[in-house]
Amino acid sequence: MSDLSQYLGGGFNADEIADDNNYDNSPLPKGDYYVEVESAKTQETKNGQGVGLNVQFAVLGSVADNSHEGRKLFNWFNLQHANEKAAEIGRREFASLCKAIGKLSPQDSDELIGTPLIVRIDIDKRDAERNVIKAYKAADAAPAPAAPKPTPAPAATAAPKKPWER
Repeated sequence: MSDLSQYLGGGFNADEIADDNNYDNSPLPKGDYYVEVESAKTQETKNGQGVGLNVQFAVLGSVADNSHEGRKLFNWFNLQHANEKAAEIGRREFASLCKAIGKLSPQDSDELIGTPLIVRIDIDKRDAERNVIKAYKAADAAPAPAAPKPTPAPAATAAPKKPWER
């Protein structure tokens, strides 16, 4: 047992203090999101039969409406595994991420951090409370317009900035 009163004083009441407990861990709606790799860390699998890369993405905004900024997405990539099929799938998904951020031969996980990209997410079929990343593409890989505009836009109405250009 620890005496907290020596650190907090005798009159501490949590209801009287604003907290930062505004974390929303509900799944994001499926769709395309601008993200950047926030952290990437290798670690051993829980069963000790392999090594993977745990990647955390910071959401910069939805491609459709720039919503959900500040949310987090996560993905695990099996890089080595006793089950060769699991390793093959993990390396294939990791290759998609590397191609999307233009880092074709990363030597260190820190090389992945900070590069914007677009991810397509869905709701996990096995767990409706989780998102799953289905695809990665370069952030500048926006689809080409169907037809050119007949008149140029006035200089005062420039194209909106991408979330990472703020």
